[in-house]
Amino acid sequence: MSNPTFSATATATISGTSSSTSTSTGSTLEEAQNNAINCSSTSAYFSLAPPTHNHSEKTCQQCCLSCVDFRFAADVAYNQNIKGDCENYDPLVLAGASLGYNGIPGYNNWILFADQTIELLSELHKISEVIIYDHMECGAYTLAYTPEELEGDGEYKLHIENLNKAEATILKRFPFIKKVYKKLINIDATITTIP
Repeated sequence: MSNPTFSATATATISGTSSSTSTSTGSTLEEAQNNAINCSSTSAYFSLAPPTHNHSEKTCQQCCLSCVDFRFAADVAYNQNIKGDCENYDPLVLAGASLGYNGIPGYNNWILFADQTIELLSELHKISEVIIYDHMECGAYTLAYTPEELEGDGEYKLHIENLNKAEATILKRFPFIKKVYKKLINIDATITTIP
């Protein structure tokens, strides 16, 4: 007796502007459904932001350091996409982004992880730039600073301080990094470029 093959169809809509329908098969209904959902979601996403990077290419210019906060992941990807860098950067994710790179009390191994990742990305993909995306209302800042330090424009000033410190450290540690770009995502999703 042969094992049955299951088929499933899924439709995904991304941001209400693009949708895709995919049919997939699998050895179980759950596997078929998951495959169909993955295919339709990927197809819908890339109809909004088609890949600009040749998948056979082994190099990319940038490492993109951003925060783990799920609320801002799409902002980072969108900004990279509109710059024409869709799939043409290596992501590096740390809570607090520049703060995480500089060091959060009690999380000292993150600095080693980030530095070793940047070294590896240089070897594997020949990166020469780092772009750092911080964001406002960052939970990691509550681990390193008091509420009083974060009041008013305190958090903003601390982001600038951490972005500048991370830039200086990265440029000093890694001679192959020629430029560090610093960005701050605001709660309204606008992005400020820090000189």
